[in-house]
Amino acid sequence: MMPGGASFSLQHRLQPISVARNLLAFCLAIATAWGSDPRLIDAIKRRDTKAFDKILAAGADINAAAPDGATALAWASFLDLPDVAAKLLAAGAKINTANDYGETPLTLALANGDAALSEKLLKAGADWKATRWNGETTLMIAAGAGSVAEMKMLLDRGADVNAADPKHQQNALMWAASEGHSAVVDLLIQRGANVDAISKSGFTALVFAALKNDASSVKRLLSAGANPNYAIPDKTPEKNKVLTIATANRSYAASMALLDGGADPNIADSTGNTPLHMAAQTGTLDLVQKLLAKGAQLNVRTNPVKEAGFRPAAGEQTPLLLAARNARVEVMHALIEAGADTKIKGQDGAGLLLAAAVSGRVSAVKYAFEFDKDVKAVDKNGRTAMHECVNPGSGATQTEMTELVQYLADIGVPLDDKDARGRTPIQIGDVIPLDKPIQRIAEIIVSRGRTPVQFPKEYVKPGPTR
Repeated sequence: MMPGGASFSLQHRLQPISVARNLLAFCLAIATAWGSDPRLIDAIKRRDTKAFDKILAAGADINAAAPDGATALAWASFLDLPDVAAKLLAAGAKINTANDYGETPLTLALANGDAALSEKLLKAGADWKATRWNGETTLMIAAGAGSVAEMKMLLDRGADVNAADPKHQQNALMWAASEGHSAVVDLLIQRGANVDAISKSGFTALVFAALKNDASSVKRLLSAGANPNYAIPDKTPEKNKVLTIATANRSYAASMALLDGGADPNIADSTGNTPLHMAAQTGTLDLVQKLLAKGAQLNVRTNPVKEAGFRPAAGEQTPLLLAARNARVEVMHALIEAGADTKIKGQDGAGLLLAAAVSGRVSAVKYAFEFDKDVKAVDKNGRTAMHECVNPGSGATQTEMTELVQYLADIGVPLDDKDARGRTPIQIGDVIPLDKPIQRIAEIIVSRGRTPVQFPKEYVKPGPTR
């Protein structure tokens, strides 16, 4: 989740590019109301080659089909049994019989990436122009499997390199890119694939490669002329630029390849998040450094967000503030060394020290304290660094929070102040509950001769010292 409640998910935009593969076992496994001798197919399904040889020698019908139309040869192809398939071909098995889903022995062999069996089938007369029930061509199937050898067989026979399925308008190049098959991507480009082709949902091969985090394919597509600043058509195209998509989906190798290929480092999505915000938040130092080298703006802020009740508004965050909130100390160093402004505050009024306290970790707070020494600072909701410390959303352990409590107390952060809702850090932590850090707060208060506004419910009074 990005600041301001924005998130980026493309799951609803992705078409089921590999649905066919998931259906193969299901559609081939239907074997209930047989209309012919099932023994040959049963032996193949059991991978019982001895039984298969006996049944074949006894004159069983080699073209008998299961209720869904799958033949023995189809099953041999699906289970990647080339010797069995060769015997069936030698015995005269029909080679182009399709089941109810349009699967033929050739499409099944291609999907397995079995180039040797695919070549045998092609030489025996398999129809390479056959398509699945959804219009996917043999070239698309081979591209998804990642077999360069299969691709060459089909292309050499005249397969259309730019053919797209009728429903989703996805082509072989998109299939290869979506599966991270960079060698196939290269071959298709060499054979004339259109790198700018767009699927029905607006995806190009570059978008698929970026989502797969396939830097090699991204580089090859860019070298062939793909647009590094392509945006999926939408009402808010900035949100859907390929670099935004890659960074938001943590495809960092692809993101760096896009930047090297000319992608704009300062694009922002609809919430104002730039790639630098995203990389800083996740602590991806290599990408942060790459973005800085490419001219990313250091102090750009995310958009303000609508305030809701007593919840602090998390808008207007800089990359540095996000790095601090997530204890990305190496990134904090890189940003500050590059000139990031350490005095900027977010929409909630929290500066660098308060932002670091949100992380629940001493390392971030110690570094922030070098630049922001206002230990009595409060945000717009009256929260001190001690309030921010008792934050279960940080992912810090109670031991880490307790260590931070001690450090904050040592540098002079107020221990028992009330926020705008009248709550002390102990009271906030007691609700969650965070027993260890609030126990430590109470102990420090007592050790200084004072009484907390409220003791923790599970407070353990320290024993006498010896």
